[in-house]
Amino acid sequence: MEIRLDLRWQIGDKPTEELPVGLIKLLDGVARGGNLQFAAREGKLSYRHAWGLVKHWEQRLGCTLVALERGRGSDLTPAGELLREVWHKTAERTSVTLADAANQAARQLDGLAHDPGTDKLVIAASHGFGVTLLSQKLRAAGIDTELHFLGSEESLKRYAADDCHVAGFHLPQGIHGKKLWARFQRYLDARRDVLLLVETRQLGFMARASSARVDVADLAAQKFRFVNRQAGSGSRLIFDLLLNDAKLKPAAINGYYNEEYTHVAVAAVIAGGAADVGFGAWAAAAQFNLAFWPEVTEKYLLAIRREAAHRKPCSVLIRTLGSKAYKTQFADIPGSDSRGSGKQLDLKHVVPLIRNAAKR
Repeated sequence: MEIRLDLRWQIGDKPTEELPVGLIKLLDGVARGGNLQFAAREGKLSYRHAWGLVKHWEQRLGCTLVALERGRGSDLTPAGELLREVWHKTAERTSVTLADAANQAARQLDGLAHDPGTDKLVIAASHGFGVTLLSQKLRAAGIDTELHFLGSEESLKRYAADDCHVAGFHLPQGIHGKKLWARFQRYLDARRDVLLLVETRQLGFMARASSARVDVADLAAQKFRFVNRQAGSGSRLIFDLLLNDAKLKPAAINGYYNEEYTHVAVAAVIAGGAADVGFGAWAAAAQFNLAFWPEVTEKYLLAIRREAAHRKPCSVLIRTLGSKAYKTQFADIPGSDSRGSGKQLDLKHVVPLIRNAAKR
């Protein structure tokens, strides 16, 4: 069963009115094309209808959204730019949460319309662009895939409890990776489980492009507003190790308990001005045109049952990870390297894999 949850904005107080997506699309069109006619044509609306929609919401919101200039087309006003920006960033920040809630609801209701011929694959994973791309390609291949974004440790806990088929987690190279691996191993069994390499990626600090380079010491010394990942996420665990290296307590960080559940959400908060600095993936920083300073190189891994590796749907997952099509698409993700994607590892191979920290 497929369920989709959408974000809707109800504006006003008794009566409320739903802010239409069509208005945001018109504002996007004006931003791209420089006039309302272009935006209306792109949205397949009459100019009259588009003009009426803009004017209605200008009156409802009490501000001008689009400024018409004779001979120069149309421009978004600062209010129009702000509405468009806040809409998109809010949608980005909530998309993963809504998708996860929809997946859980679908899973609970799946028995209402069960198709015995459907291959179901449940993945609990730390947030990553590689595993997101993987889930998309599995669905395209006909595999009914549920992807739940959780922290690395929580994903492994669910895997150990047989609450998912696949667990995604990440380990930094060097001493920090060895420390986390000692913590994660309790959820895995060398005889029962095998690991798959998804990607090698870079984590680091991100900030608005005008910022100077930032590190852990700067966060405490300059009291930057920080946005963190949630407790138990791989990125949060790594950040805590960096704090420990610097002999700093969480209380020294302004915003340590300001938490988001994905790398993209962290980047969106910074781009929107609600925080100055975050710690996460280069790809998320690039998506919002943020400056990025690499701090650690890490391996993103999937755990699966050894006995399931040769059976569908896990066999399809393994083929997909190693496919040229997957690696070609992966090449467009900044800070990620898929050259070893799909490689199978026994648990004993993890320590050699992460032994040496990559040079920055």
